[in-house]
Amino acid sequence: MLLRHGCAVSEVEISPADLALMRSLSGSRLLIAPNHPTNCDPALLFALSQAADLPFYYLACRENFNSWFGLWGMIIERLGAYSVVRGTADRESFRMTRDLLAENGGKVVIFPEGEVYSQNDTLLPFQSGVAQLAFWAMDDLRKQGREGETIALLPVAVRYCFVEDMTVPIDRALTGLERAVLGRESMTGNSYDRLRRIGIAMLGDLEDEYGVKVDPAERVRPGADLTGRMELMKSVLLDRAAALTGFAFTGEMTLPERMRAIMNHVYEVTSDDPHAERTRYREQLHREQAARVKPLVRDLNRVANWIAVEDNYVRAKPTPERMADNIRRLEIEVFGEARLRGMRKAIVRVGAPIDLARYTETYRLSRRATVARCTDDLELAVQALLDSSGCR
Repeated sequence: MLLRHGCAVSEVEISPADLALMRSLSGSRLLIAPNHPTNCDPALLFALSQAADLPFYYLACRENFNSWFGLWGMIIERLGAYSVVRGTADRESFRMTRDLLAENGGKVVIFPEGEVYSQNDTLLPFQSGVAQLAFWAMDDLRKQGREGETIALLPVAVRYCFVEDMTVPIDRALTGLERAVLGRESMTGNSYDRLRRIGIAMLGDLEDEYGVKVDPAERVRPGADLTGRMELMKSVLLDRAAALTGFAFTGEMTLPERMRAIMNHVYEVTSDDPHAERTRYREQLHREQAARVKPLVRDLNRVANWIAVEDNYVRAKPTPERMADNIRRLEIEVFGEARLRGMRKAIVRVGAPIDLARYTETYRLSRRATVARCTDDLELAVQALLDSSGCR
């Protein structure tokens, strides 16, 4: 019911071979690492758990437990979810993850991108902290004298494919966006031409409102690649949020890393959870700071909505799924919600487990480099699964 009515997913496709692989791993310790294109992905992992008849635990952001006045938190906790407080060194959550992974046959689902990024067949860079948790659990096994036992990272890919003709819904969605952004319908050109006109106009409006200076010739040059302007707009929003909160970015951080860092910081500031060590006066100051910072959440959600987008995303592969990805982003920006819907099939693919035992020697010599290499191997494995599971 949740998949059909909440996610517009009519079918979940899991191959018999992948189910056989999962069942063969019933006694293995697994950190299950899927991509995260939509908010419906946890339900697909639960469907995989049911189909393979294997219980999973799920690491979820603390704020997810507050939905429906806490009722949603009670439900997902009973289904195996536990929380992590973003923006903090949540030692209790880290400890729980390590303990669960060290259990015989323990299986924990963590989304290594850390964000819903709204692209059906590409990835955001994986966060190395996910693999690090698995290596820490391996350390725990060794400290318990269980040298011969191991943990594996399991790459999983989820992809959505429309099962109905989306020509009319896409045309209707573009017409609504044209009225809102351009002030008129613009039926000339194909769907991609219309999508691009809307995107260019929206980007120009954002640049004007935030005072971003762009060469006027670039704005009107036909066929100009918009990626540079889009990256600059994202940077301006992130730098603005950092300046207003007194947050400093460190080192050579990528845009996704900067976004995660400032979002975690803002979440920590705006969290309503009382702190046991704060005095009454300190709590008052904290609430005042939270009130000043909360308006920035809209800017940061705007960046998160567009973090993975480059100008050639649809042009490189103009599928209905990619068109829908960008249309939904535009709708969220303009209307505050994605309105385009169409029934989809969800494909879940499972890759070969990556046994951490094969990294043991290099991990002893250089922990950080080994964790980074393992993270890259995991990301490549998930992307390969996506590339081999195209919509038909």
